[in-house]
Amino acid sequence: MSNDMITITFPQVKIEIPIKGLTFDTLENMIFDIFLKIAQIAFTKALADIDDYLRKNRRRGQLKNTGKRSKTFLTRFGDVSICRTRYLEKTGKARYLLDEALSTIKNQRISLSRAMMECLLASLSFYREVVNQTKLLLGQSRSHESIRRNILSEAKLIIEHEQKRLQQMENVDFPAKEAPEVAYTEADATYIKLQKPEKDKKLEIKIGIGYTGKENRYHSGNSQRLKEKFVYLGTGKNFMHSFSLRAEEELSLSQSKKHYFGADGDRWITSGIRDYFPQATYLLCGFHLNKRLRESLPSNKTQQKLVRNLLLSNQIDEALAKIDNLLVTSSDPKHKKLLVDFYSYIANNRQGITNQATLKDKDIVKTGAIESNVNTAICSRFKKGRSWSKKGAFSLLKVKETILNGNWDTWWKKQRNHPIKVSPGKPPLSASSFTKEVSSSAVIQARIPALDGPHQDKPWVGVLRKLSQLEVV
Repeated sequence: MSNDMITITFPQVKIEIPIKGLTFDTLENMIFDIFLKIAQIAFTKALADIDDYLRKNRRRGQLKNTGKRSKTFLTRFGDVSICRTRYLEKTGKARYLLDEALSTIKNQRISLSRAMMECLLASLSFYREVVNQTKLLLGQSRSHESIRRNILSEAKLIIEHEQKRLQQMENVDFPAKEAPEVAYTEADATYIKLQKPEKDKKLEIKIGIGYTGKENRYHSGNSQRLKEKFVYLGTGKNFMHSFSLRAEEELSLSQSKKHYFGADGDRWITSGIRDYFPQATYLLCGFHLNKRLRESLPSNKTQQKLVRNLLLSNQIDEALAKIDNLLVTSSDPKHKKLLVDFYSYIANNRQGITNQATLKDKDIVKTGAIESNVNTAICSRFKKGRSWSKKGAFSLLKVKETILNGNWDTWWKKQRNHPIKVSPGKPPLSASSFTKEVSSSAVIQARIPALDGPHQDKPWVGVLRKLSQLEVV
């Protein structure tokens, strides 16, 4: 071995195998197992040579050799036991030059390529199935609980990275991006079953998608896909706030000329559009509108057609009056409950119906792509008869989100080992920023910074503006 290089030598192996009873698959599996063993030996020897090189070339008099320490690493070709030299600085701090040279972190017991593979498989299949899949692919595996813990560990890093990125967005600390002419966002939610120790029986999983239109999937044919699509998964009341930040980062919504937001009419979405997407044109999803109509008038197709035609022609008041008449003439309590709910649904989403009915731009892409994304991102993995803990579900959601957005390789190669540095946000304004006395007048003059800031399109800013125009009496 030269001064700055190591030589990896593969041991020669000679095995005599009886031909009688030998099959193609048996021979394949035998050679594969031999390759795994050779790889383990070569890897262990290479690490020992690097450790020996670092020991001989360390800074003399500054690091004290305290002997070897063993460690086991799980790799793509199985467990590898290595011995590395432990050093002590004059301050008493322990160091392992081999770990530093190979960029392994403290207490790391699995190679990144192996962890990456297990996380990818776990996003698609049950943990117990991943055990069999890794056994088939790699020739060896480990327990499903170890794989689950690997997901939790990796997701923790992904979540921390996302939180810092969202904080950057709130601080308006992000690179400028060219805005599309038209941007689309959609949101929906579904429920998954929780495990018994959890207080709630089910957990609402929310999903948001953003895109700039549709494009052909292949050179020929009519199949299309969403253009520049991103997916955001989450839970809780702050979902729409975080989704708005991600949408701004990905699509530069504030700079796009047109923005359409498609949804099924749930209150949490419509209120979120009002609070966090004020420039968006809300479009009520036609699929969900028809679904609610059929559920409200299950056995009366004539009335269904009549109400549908009124809604699609933007005659919402007439449609509400028709539903009200049906409500008065109905004697079935269950049917009345359905009609009351449908009446409220139409009244609460009349703007989304009007926008959809009066949309004249034929180039606008129809919304409704969220349904297939709900199935791909959530239902296909989380709704197969399994129950979840909140932590376990949220962790796997974030792993799945990273994969769906095409950032899986980027995460492992770049983002994972390069933490985001968040610049400190501006401190909150003091009371003196809002009021300022002037000695020459008995009237108190006030300045309201919100009227000149970035939130001028918010409803509460409009209220402040009206209040500021009142005369002093």
